[in-house]
Amino acid sequence: MSLFVATTLKELKRMTALLNSYEKQLETLPKGSLREKRRNGRTYYYLAYRNNGKVVSDYIGNDESVIDTLREQLKRRKGVEALIKNIKKELALMNKVLEMAK
Repeated sequence: MSLFVATTLKELKRMTALLNSYEKQLETLPKGSLREKRRNGRTYYYLAYRNNGKVVSDYIGNDESVIDTLREQLKRRKGVEALIKNIKKELALMNKVLEMAK
C-alpha cells in the first residue's frame, strides 16, 4: 500500500468520525428560525420549523436570555450544517480518489 493511500485512509477515518460527531451535535440543536410578531404593541417570539411538511410555530416567550440562547443555538446549527456539507463533499472526493488508486 502506498503512502498516499494509507494517508488518505487515515484521513477518511478521521473525517468520518468528525462527521458522526457533528451529526450527534446537530440532534441536540433546535431547528427552524426565530420569528418575531407584534400584536397590540407587544412583541411575541416563536420558533418556526417544519414538522411532517407543515410549518409549526412554538411560542418562546419574552425572556431576552432565552431568546439570545436560542439565537446562538440556531446560529450554531447553521454552522454545523455547513461543516457537515463540506465534510460530505470531502468524503466523496476521498472515496473517488481511493477507487482510482486501486
